[in-house]
Amino acid sequence: MSQISVITSGKGGAGKSTVTAGLGNALSRLSGRVLLIDADAGLRSLDLMLGVAGNTMYDLADVFAGNCEPARAIYSSPVFQNVFVLPAPIHLEEMCSPKEMRALCRGLASYYDHVIIDCPAGMGKGFDTAVSAADRALVVSTPDMVCARDAQIIGNLLEERRLPAHLIINRLRPNKVMDGSMPDVDEIIDTAGIQLLGILPEDEEVAVANANGRPLPSACNAAVCFANIAQRYLGGSVPLARLEKM
Repeated sequence: MSQISVITSGKGGAGKSTVTAGLGNALSRLSGRVLLIDADAGLRSLDLMLGVAGNTMYDLADVFAGNCEPARAIYSSPVFQNVFVLPAPIHLEEMCSPKEMRALCRGLASYYDHVIIDCPAGMGKGFDTAVSAADRALVVSTPDMVCARDAQIIGNLLEERRLPAHLIINRLRPNKVMDGSMPDVDEIIDTAGIQLLGILPEDEEVAVANANGRPLPSACNAAVCFANIAQRYLGGSVPLARLEKM
């Protein structure tokens, strides 16, 4: 059975779905089939990022309503090889319970090498449901103290659930860090209080790829960083790039 991870954040706009899609693609290149479950009911975006929007008939709500078998609500990405997505419900009130999410994920984990759940931002019912099925968590924070403080709150909730967590700092602008106009990496880590897994630089290629439902160019900074994060996710030892090289 594959390990199930949840990607979460303390506030909206940190880039959870971007990280989910990017990490899923990077993992598929290294170690097999990856299932991405969009648990952000009402605000789903993974279907767009993975290029399946407009071709989906069923979603997570249909599975729990008994309208279809889980396999019929899972779509193969036409642009990310070996990456599959289970879209979120269109309406928030259609989201399943934590017990139902656990049962679904445990059943699906036998068919994929990795299962990653895209969690709604912040706390509440959506958070409780998404994290209930996970074996580990990745907390996404942008490099500002407000987001890092919110990441700390989420980290504390995960610790209460005894769910191992790691931090991903997203949209870092190395030049701004080096000239002192933005907090440095150590400040963000100390504020969040979560062990760092990786850093993703601000890269306009990410916005272009997301908007068009296509993979990142393999040579762009963000793609290289996603590949490194995926190796660390799998237990590999990959040093962090120096800021001026990022």
